[in-house]
Amino acid sequence: MGERADGWPAAAAWQAWAAQVGIGAVLGLLLVGGVFVIELAAGWLIVRGVAAGALIALAVGLGRAIAVAVVEEAVFRGALLGYLQRPLGSAGAAAVSSVAFALAHAWNTNATPLAIANLVVAGVLFALACLVARGSAVSFAAEEAKARGIGQLAYALGRGLPLPVGIHAAWNFFEGSAFGLPVSGSPRDSLLAVSVSGPDLLTGGAFGPEGGLLGLGATIVVGLMLWAVRGRVPRAAPLTAL
Repeated sequence: MGERADGWPAAAAWQAWAAQVGIGAVLGLLLVGGVFVIELAAGWLIVRGVAAGALIALAVGLGRAIAVAVVEEAVFRGALLGYLQRPLGSAGAAAVSSVAFALAHAWNTNATPLAIANLVVAGVLFALACLVARGSAVSFAAEEAKARGIGQLAYALGRGLPLPVGIHAAWNFFEGSAFGLPVSGSPRDSLLAVSVSGPDLLTGGAFGPEGGLLGLGATIVVGLMLWAVRGRVPRAAPLTAL
């Protein structure tokens, strides 16, 4: 069951969402950690030590990463992707919502055409995560048609969000607050103090890994990993099954 008689999601739904967040966090760490390790091995990244105020940076960074991920995923995947599925289909909705997501970051500091293109691919990864978390058996339109009241509509909209939120939040947190790299052009107070050199085309330069080919490759690899395990991701019951 996905929802109790009082309208609050049942334990099984919370368990599925917790598992999705955990899977997403692991994928987000693998994505950013892979870039970090490659840059370190290539000599393009030097760890100067632990930064001052590291614990505060981690705590603030975690809260910021979660808040940003929840808001952006609710807007671009929960609402935009969900409502575009009926007229455009899943692939079309994923494409349009991903372009919108990238364009929302087009005015970030140090953004480049490659960075915006990479963010489209990142949006596709988040859209895939949302679709995997929801499953293909029941469309959002079918759930919306059954929803009675704000609570049930929120359940239908949010049912596929924990997985992309986990990936997104872990990506931002580990990239910026742990590893000390810029996050989409924005520097963060961090655990590690690092210096990055190497070709901007690969590292992303001042925009961070999202602006380079290493970040693009890592995003594609994680997307393929998610696709490979899509059938094993636990899901909360659709509203139509309640």
